[in-house]
Amino acid sequence: MSMLDRNPGDLELVEETTPDKFREWLIEKVGEFGRFPLDFVERLPDPRARLAPLLDSMTTGDSLWLCRTKRRGPLYGNEGVALVRDGKPILYVRVIQY
Repeated sequence: MSMLDRNPGDLELVEETTPDKFREWLIEKVGEFGRFPLDFVERLPDPRARLAPLLDSMTTGDSLWLCRTKRRGPLYGNEGVALVRDGKPILYVRVIQY
C-alpha cells in the first residue's frame, strides 16, 4: 500500500472535512502521541500541499472525508483523508499508520 491508494476498499468514512479542518485534526492526532514539541506542530506544512493529489482530482460534487481502515489493532491499520465521489472513496492519502 502506497501513501496514495486508488479505489481503497477497507475504509470507514468518519467525517467530511476541508484542508483547514484536516490540519486541525492532524494537530489533535499528533497531540495524542505526545512525542512532538509544539514548535514542530506549528511548523506543519500547508495542508493543501499534503492533500494536493486529492484536491487536483476533485470535480463538482466530490468531497474530502477523514477516514480510517475498518480493521485496526496494534501495528495494523491507518487513518487519513479520502476523495469521495458518489459516496465512495476513490483516492486515499494515508496520514497515520498504526
